[in-house]
Amino acid sequence: MLFETRYFWAVFTTRDPEYLRKLRILLENAKKKFASTITIYEIYKLTLSQEGKAVADLRTDTIKKQFAMIDIDPEIAEEGARISHRLRAPMADSLIMATARRLNLPCVTDDPHFTEVKKLWI
Repeated sequence: MLFETRYFWAVFTTRDPEYLRKLRILLENAKKKFASTITIYEIYKLTLSQEGKAVADLRTDTIKKQFAMIDIDPEIAEEGARISHRLRAPMADSLIMATARRLNLPCVTDDPHFTEVKKLWI
């Protein structure tokens, strides 16, 4: 499964223990765990602005250790551009959708832009 930025943000910021438990079950049930390098950018940027460099470093290091990271290659970039054009979706979302399509993986997200791939969420 490809875990998208909003999944990580929910894990890192929820104050609801039951919601966190459900999010962790999704992670535990995944046979293979992937994340896009775009997600690293988004989590780092959001965390840096709200909680500082030390927390941003900790969060992204945790993701990089626990997930197979997928880089954006030329084919993913081109497919992301096509998705962005077709859906008028933000660049990051389009690139992550293109990554999921390229790897034929469901995407763990609750983002409404993610209409081009199979989504998993609670």
